[in-house]
Amino acid sequence: MGSQRETRPQVPERVGTLLRAIRDAGGRGLLVGGCVRDALLGRRCKDLDIEVHDLDADLVRIVLKRFGRVDEVGRAFGVFKLRLGGMELDIGLPRRDTKVGDGHTGIRATPDPALGLAEAARRRDLTINAISWDPLTDELIDPFDGISDIHARRLRAVDATTFAEDPLRALRVVQFAARFAFDVDPALLDLCRTMPLGELPPERIAGEVERLLLLAPRPSVGWRVAVQAELWRRVLPSWQKPCPADVDRIAALPIDGQPRRLAVLLAATGTAPEVEDVLHRLQLHGWLGYAVRDQAMALAMARDNANDARSPATRARHLAERLEVELFAALTDDLGLAEAAEALGVGRAPLCPLIGGRDLLELGMRPGPSVGRLLAEVRHEQLDGHLVTPDAAMAWARTRLQ
Repeated sequence: MGSQRETRPQVPERVGTLLRAIRDAGGRGLLVGGCVRDALLGRRCKDLDIEVHDLDADLVRIVLKRFGRVDEVGRAFGVFKLRLGGMELDIGLPRRDTKVGDGHTGIRATPDPALGLAEAARRRDLTINAISWDPLTDELIDPFDGISDIHARRLRAVDATTFAEDPLRALRVVQFAARFAFDVDPALLDLCRTMPLGELPPERIAGEVERLLLLAPRPSVGWRVAVQAELWRRVLPSWQKPCPADVDRIAALPIDGQPRRLAVLLAATGTAPEVEDVLHRLQLHGWLGYAVRDQAMALAMARDNANDARSPATRARHLAERLEVELFAALTDDLGLAEAAEALGVGRAPLCPLIGGRDLLELGMRPGPSVGRLLAEVRHEQLDGHLVTPDAAMAWARTRLQ
């Protein structure tokens, strides 16, 4: 059942009051999943998930409404969200999962408040995620020996049959191995090899790839697991190779913003055609997805053609026309380029044009394509560093007209 010496999650007083109200109504509220696992790993718990035993959905709803707004995000599953003092708690009932179709969504969940602690934990994927804690009694409930696996730094399936019902779990093993630097139990690795990943929609695969690249200090650890379990071969064939060395280095850099980090990490995973294939298979959508796609491809293409003898300042000005030089410098580990981009102010945006079409019309030019051509020539001279002020650009344009 777990040692009393293990670290516990920090429970706000309001959550403790809620758990006592559940107890007084005849139920038992347990903290479950990631918050317990992270506390045992010595990590900060960001979200608290509560599982309520021995109360049906109607009674749980009555208790929760005394504490704040309740949203039934999964009425059929017995899942509620409660806003409590600035926090949003996920609260659910124990449930039985039954495989009724293909893919991640082909599982029917049936709430069962009397299921029992061990059977409720059996539906979870890994033993380290199947530990629960009762803050009122300080009891750790660990029916599948997940605490021992945490100490051994090992990933092991709770139940081979229930694990195999959801093919997404194979990719979750990859990102958990990388995030926590855990070894994968050989039996679990063999199980992942058999998972029907073709059932998974691209957006679910993309979500696990993002977690691998963005949350893991060393993505190469998970990448190696994916290669061993033959997962990339089935979902991202362009990644059937050892993890590129740059990925771990870039994962450790302080690049702000999830889209920017994801773009440069994707660009580090291969040649431009390989990156394009990965992006196509992940099918990133929405403005955020397109921003990642465009930047990742621009970075990968520029890296593939990085043999440039021009000065760092000239390269920075030209590169800024089509990508974020700050990210490209991080990708290529080019300190000189980074320093030049910072000095010129082109790390994240291109130089402002020195002159515009109206300026050329004031010199006597007639509207038409020739204005655009001359502006392009002025721009090229600016990017080469030959023109640095509007006055100099106007004087140069005047000589061209003469």
